[in-house]
Amino acid sequence: MILEIAWKNIWRSKLRSLVVIVAIAIGLLGGVTAVAFMNGLLIGRIDDALEIEVSSIQLHNADFMENSELKYLIDNVDDYIVDIEKDSSVKAVSKRLVIETMVSSNRAAAGLSLIGVDPEKEKQVSRLYEKMLDSNSTYFVGVKNRPIIIGEKVAKKLKVHVRSKLAISAVDVNGVSVRSVFRIVGIFRTQNGGFDEMNAFVRFKDLQKILGIEDGKAHEVAIILHKMLETETLKNTLQEKYTRYRINNKSLLRVLNDSIPESVYYKLLSIKSDKEYSKIEFESMLKNSFIEKTNELYSKQVLTACETGIEVSEWKQLSPELAMQTSWMDFVLYIFVGIILAALGFGIVNTMLMVVLERIREIGMLIAIGMNRRRVFSMIVLESVMLSLVGGVVGLFLAGSLVSFLSINGIDMSMFSDGLRALGYPSMVYPYIEADNYIKVTLMVVITGILAAIYPALHAVRINPSIAIRE
Repeated sequence: MILEIAWKNIWRSKLRSLVVIVAIAIGLLGGVTAVAFMNGLLIGRIDDALEIEVSSIQLHNADFMENSELKYLIDNVDDYIVDIEKDSSVKAVSKRLVIETMVSSNRAAAGLSLIGVDPEKEKQVSRLYEKMLDSNSTYFVGVKNRPIIIGEKVAKKLKVHVRSKLAISAVDVNGVSVRSVFRIVGIFRTQNGGFDEMNAFVRFKDLQKILGIEDGKAHEVAIILHKMLETETLKNTLQEKYTRYRINNKSLLRVLNDSIPESVYYKLLSIKSDKEYSKIEFESMLKNSFIEKTNELYSKQVLTACETGIEVSEWKQLSPELAMQTSWMDFVLYIFVGIILAALGFGIVNTMLMVVLERIREIGMLIAIGMNRRRVFSMIVLESVMLSLVGGVVGLFLAGSLVSFLSINGIDMSMFSDGLRALGYPSMVYPYIEADNYIKVTLMVVITGILAAIYPALHAVRINPSIAIRE
């Protein structure tokens, strides 16, 4: 009965109700579409970062991430790869050699990270082969002897082109300076100008031979998963298998450098030994050695400082700025839509207050003939909620339709491509928003309707029937 009355009351002033409904719909359309656009921009960045720059998970010698020196290699790397490939969540695995080197042409020189890859394996882990600049560029095809692939920015800096020669200066495993000539087989351009400017790629076997590295060794193992972002389970599995923890002088020095409290340092110093622990054993030992609060605050830092053997890093550690942005995606939705609904809420308050003031005599009569004041309160609140819901549903339907269309056709931001590339973002954006976010927004609309109705509803229940009827 109350629902029916509330619904009919909304349409007693059609123009006023339609104005509120249209305002809510347009507000939600703009807010949801803006959030979907930002999500699409971020997803494009994450996809490129994982499929070209960092992959889902990487394995290194624990000392390599602290000091990227040639000697910190993973031994028996092929055994690790065979073992990792057995996991059903793994899509592909590739090994790499990584060194910092000086690359020079006849006209200029530049410092770069030189990465040695197995071309066929790397194509399964990285989409770099899709980023060749033009038809003249190939992915390690066309040059038999020491081909190299460089970024577009590097090519401009060195004033070279495809088929030009580059000299690579480095230091081999024996500490001897070596110089070797490579020929450019391809020039790439990704969405991240910084990545293009800092990296060059050669074949694993060529770099291995130049540096004098033995078979079965590598600096890095890159792993891409079928569900690229869902790395936690595999990371924990690999850490338990391959990573060991030890409290020795080196790890204690890392603890001091990591701004961990002295009380934690001295506690670790008291239990220093050469004993190695698995992850579970080490976490258990930390829990027993420290008070719970201290353990919670610093356990992750202590774990990182005490790592030895193989270090397992997921994309969140390799690219922390992306991890932070990802964690803020839902929060941004709440902020945007919350601001819009807060502004619209004042409009709903004004509308409902006008409704109550126009119907003082009517409400007074309802109370006089025995209508419970709680029912009057409920009726006003329901009117506000229904008004908000109608506008919300219309707005979400329009937003969903627009986002669905744009997610297929995309938004061309090529006019801002230079600025976007400098930040690593794509110029073609495909807006996206998860389905459960529509439910969250609907709940926010309902809450807004309830909050906006409280003051007008309280005003209604305070009406004196005898005075209202005479008016």
